[in-house]
Amino acid sequence: MRPLRSYTSVQHMPTKHPRIAVTKDAELETALARVRSEFAGVPEARVVRDLAIRGAEAIAADEAKRRELIEALVEWSTNPDSSMDREALRNVKQTAWRT
Repeated sequence: MRPLRSYTSVQHMPTKHPRIAVTKDAELETALARVRSEFAGVPEARVVRDLAIRGAEAIAADEAKRRELIEALVEWSTNPDSSMDREALRNVKQTAWRT
């Protein structure tokens, strides 16, 4: 009888980094199907990794853009030389609900 070998008894691990488990639910399957042609021949674990990295980069870029737009709005709204109609803002309560 051959001795049983478990995953933890493997001598050479392919990476020193810890692994995470990701459940391949319907949403993940749909997402993978949407990009399958872009990752032809690439193992699904690698696709999930690459998508996670791209997603994190996209979220960071979105946040940077949001901050940039807020700063531009603050600059526009506080600059007395901007095109904002301050008189209209002062009278908004009187003019907003006219019928």
